[in-house]
Amino acid sequence: MDQVGGAMASSLTLGSTDDTMYCHLCSNVRASAYCVNCSIYLCPTCEAHHKKYPTFKDHQLLSGKKMPSFYPQGHGTSTDDLKKCKDHPHEEIKFFCASHNAVYCCICNTTKHNGCQQKYIPDICKDYVKSEEYKNLTAHFQSTDKTTTNCLQDIDMCINKVDQLSSSQIDKLRKFKALIIAYLDQREKELLQEIKLNRDNDIAVLQKLQTSIKTIKSDLSTELANMKKHEENSNDLFIATKRAKALLDKLKASLEDITIRTKYREYDLQRDPLVETLLKNKDGMAHFVTSPGNMN
Repeated sequence: MDQVGGAMASSLTLGSTDDTMYCHLCSNVRASAYCVNCSIYLCPTCEAHHKKYPTFKDHQLLSGKKMPSFYPQGHGTSTDDLKKCKDHPHEEIKFFCASHNAVYCCICNTTKHNGCQQKYIPDICKDYVKSEEYKNLTAHFQSTDKTTTNCLQDIDMCINKVDQLSSSQIDKLRKFKALIIAYLDQREKELLQEIKLNRDNDIAVLQKLQTSIKTIKSDLSTELANMKKHEENSNDLFIATKRAKALLDKLKASLEDITIRTKYREYDLQRDPLVETLLKNKDGMAHFVTSPGNMN
């Protein structure tokens, strides 16, 4: 049997012009019977199959002039989405296959579930709301819904924990940064003080030598002028010269000593190897150690 009966039914909502009705399950095959329970027309072959299945043994079949001369409402027109067959949207779901746990229409019943444990839904759904299956399924839905509610609460709690953790770690990082800056500022202050101390000490020594040189220079000028002053008197010039020579020897000795001591200390800032390593390490300042969070 060809799977086009539903399509034919969808194009005809009333009987044909010669009142000929066609099988819902076959293509262009005249119907010989009408199933009141299934609301479908059947050709002789489909009628024989219909009678053969125990599922349909109690179905009422009309034949001949007893058949309706029009396609009943619900076949060939769309029904609500719940009752629509997913494979044949113009057909209504009326059968259940226990083998595949599937619900389907009369076309699927013949074409896909021919050898399955088929059941006619109107026959098995009486008082279904009181059945254990429905009660258990409802209980499972409620249990699952409770689980989703708890899961949502856990996720909300985790989001709050994540926000709190983020804020605390930012605060911790900034405090650590402040400590580093405070340490660097203090160390800079100490190094600047050391530079100033070195400068002041060296300048003090050099300025003292400078003063001594100026004194020697002044003494030289004075003695030279004194000798010049006594050039008219050889006796006085001789005495002045001998005294000046003794002073000159003394001044020369002092000058040699000053020349030796005229120097300063060289110093150069050497960066700490640990700091150098820190600067080269992209994670040197700090890093995070991750672990699974605990919601409790």
